[in-house]
Amino acid sequence: MVFRFGNSVFEPIWNRHFIDHVQITAAETVGVEHRGGYYDTAGALRDMVPNHLFQLLSLTAMEPPVSFEADAVRQEQADVLHAITPTSPEDVLRKMVRGQYGPEPRKRAP
Repeated sequence: MVFRFGNSVFEPIWNRHFIDHVQITAAETVGVEHRGGYYDTAGALRDMVPNHLFQLLSLTAMEPPVSFEADAVRQEQADVLHAITPTSPEDVLRKMVRGQYGPEPRKRAP
């Protein structure tokens, strides 16, 4: 939030007039490791989206809070999440990309 709201270079242009779109990518460089059992029952989507991706989305898109008290920041984040338009099943097929964990590729000998 300091980078966003405390930066006199970015703050004036961090809005819908100057930003066309934002893409948030959850690309991991590590494997599932010990999370495999959890992902088998809950799924990575349930782990990543509510906890991490929505947090990034709301912090990136929120309006400046009236103060940096927890309740004021939380309210601005909630406003962003309430403003999200549900995605139709057709748009999911056209605009969304899903990934699947699989075996690690074999490494070639040097």
